[in-house]
Amino acid sequence: MRLKVTCELSDERFPLNFRRKILMLIKTGMKQAHPEVFEELYGTNKQKDFTFAVYFKEGIFGKDGITVKGRQLIINFSTGNPELAIVIYNSFVNLKNRAVKITDLCDLSVRHVDIVKIAPIEGKSVVFKTLSPIVCRDHNRETFKDWFFSFEDGEFVSLLKRNLLIKLQDEYGEFIAKDIENMKITPLKMKKTVALHYDIYIACSLGLIEVEAPKYLLEHMLTSGIGSLTGTGFGMVMQA
Repeated sequence: MRLKVTCELSDERFPLNFRRKILMLIKTGMKQAHPEVFEELYGTNKQKDFTFAVYFKEGIFGKDGITVKGRQLIINFSTGNPELAIVIYNSFVNLKNRAVKITDLCDLSVRHVDIVKIAPIEGKSVVFKTLSPIVCRDHNRETFKDWFFSFEDGEFVSLLKRNLLIKLQDEYGEFIAKDIENMKITPLKMKKTVALHYDIYIACSLGLIEVEAPKYLLEHMLTSGIGSLTGTGFGMVMQA
């Protein structure tokens, strides 16, 4: 399910670490509407099978923050998990017309929560357009250190496949490894960018990316995002 959540701001100034603030909003609504699901998702290290992207109306990005001349932002949210979709929908509806403090100067109020229909995937090859940057991460489980790669790096495709395998192997079992290994991932018109993730800037990629794979893998990418950190607002895509 895909949602379009229209929000109104009390002030033009919005923090540059906006994904962190939107995630805080989601957590606030979920904790109130579905506290048991909140504890299951955020009281443990469970995989977050969703993604989101944020659009600022008349937004101007500066080094110290975002100036939102239109005082409006839209949260585009997506998940392929039907049960989680209902939870997130209820979480946003629970916050409608309530001022949620983002900073000392800015409150956010959810005004509309709309379900958006998306076209079904046809065939085994899709060109995706990024709505939020794709993060390609190499995480060392022993040292807990991360390295981030853009589409320009030779490790980009292999790491995207590894990220996907880690996400899905428990759900689908061993056979999925072969399907992911045989995937064809081709960056088309992409550009490297950096994004603020909590307190660090990380390398990531924007643009068009072509993926040839079994339909269930393409559908997962479309509904739950591509790459790492999707649950914090990265890797959301649409069919180009």
